[in-house]
Amino acid sequence: MEIDHILRTVGIVLAVGLIAIPVANLLRLPSMVVLVAAGIVAGPTLLDLVEVPINDLGPSLLFTIGVALILFHGGVGVSVRVISKTAVGLLLLAIPGVMITAGIVALAVMPLFGVSWQIALLVGAVLSATDPAILVPLFDRLGLRPRVAQTVIAESAINDPMGAILSLTMAGIITAGGLTSGVFASDSPLIEFVRSIGLGLVIGVVGGVVIALLLSSHRFGVLRESVGATLLAVVALAYVSSEVAGGSPYLAAFIAGLIVGNKDLLRIAHHDEQEHQLETYLTQTVDIIVLAIFVILGLNLNVDLLIDNLWAGLAVMVVFIFIARPATVAFGLGLDRRAGWTRQEAIFITWCRETGVVPVAVASMLLAEGVPGAELVATLVTFAVIVTLLLQATTAGWLAQRLGLLEMQPLLPDERA
Repeated sequence: MEIDHILRTVGIVLAVGLIAIPVANLLRLPSMVVLVAAGIVAGPTLLDLVEVPINDLGPSLLFTIGVALILFHGGVGVSVRVISKTAVGLLLLAIPGVMITAGIVALAVMPLFGVSWQIALLVGAVLSATDPAILVPLFDRLGLRPRVAQTVIAESAINDPMGAILSLTMAGIITAGGLTSGVFASDSPLIEFVRSIGLGLVIGVVGGVVIALLLSSHRFGVLRESVGATLLAVVALAYVSSEVAGGSPYLAAFIAGLIVGNKDLLRIAHHDEQEHQLETYLTQTVDIIVLAIFVILGLNLNVDLLIDNLWAGLAVMVVFIFIARPATVAFGLGLDRRAGWTRQEAIFITWCRETGVVPVAVASMLLAEGVPGAELVATLVTFAVIVTLLLQATTAGWLAQRLGLLEMQPLLPDERA
């Protein structure tokens, strides 16, 4: 690909996204929905201004290192002090809750689309993750009760890598033609799943401590003046190390962010300037990544497939929102007696499970790798993004007010991070 073509493509993608943002604000619609629509309009389906094949190098980097940075950012925004009081419910929501959601969705997908249980479970796994990139700015604006906001954000940040791990495990099973080895064999999906989590945790902790030290005000902070370059280099190295070793790069990125965001617990101090630079760099970088991902999704979306599966897709969304999510929350919060969750809090947490950038990125990777069933996954992820954002994100403020969950003032920075 010639350099002028690359620059033209990048310029058009960014321009389309930047035009979509004020349009979304004008129409009072979630920006991600308008970004997907803008991609459809600019792509081969309508105006044919630009074409970005999803398996090209650029999108591949975007869906790997870019998503890792999003998850890192999600981890930075989670306060261990706040979520420690609701840790049981949080972990039940974010880990077994992913399995519950995936399983219930799969039971709906199989008869509605006539696919195998493996492909149906792949769909459920991709849809099981929520999105901190949507929830963080939404809750900041609302001034939601801190423990509810932090629990939902932390659940989103944790279930993103869990959903990605489960999705890629199912993709491996499908590509291999099924379960071809014993459950406890060294190369079985179960062992790969456990190894992926374990190595991802270890590499994430190491990467997070390295970043925190390199940017600190201690004598180890030799790169404190190069926040952006240091962060990008270490996250990229952690990602590659996880891939090579067999760990989850997404989980590693989130854990690294969690370590950096709670570095004070490790007695690692940063100057205010470094804190500000880190937050500014992450926010601006994640904004660009999210914009590009959703525009590229629209460019590659099979609109005919979306229309052909309209009613079946909406039926899956009904199961997804009104059966799978309530069952997951009932399981997670019902077993967390210590936290003393109220009925109002449980209702709000049930309603807040917007689908966003990580499921989109995982679906895009499956398309790029040619995994069987990937088009169905991408179609239903698009349904989920549109339906959950239009239905849930736009009504979250009203519902929180009705349930009495809003504080008098929005969350302070030290309550969020």
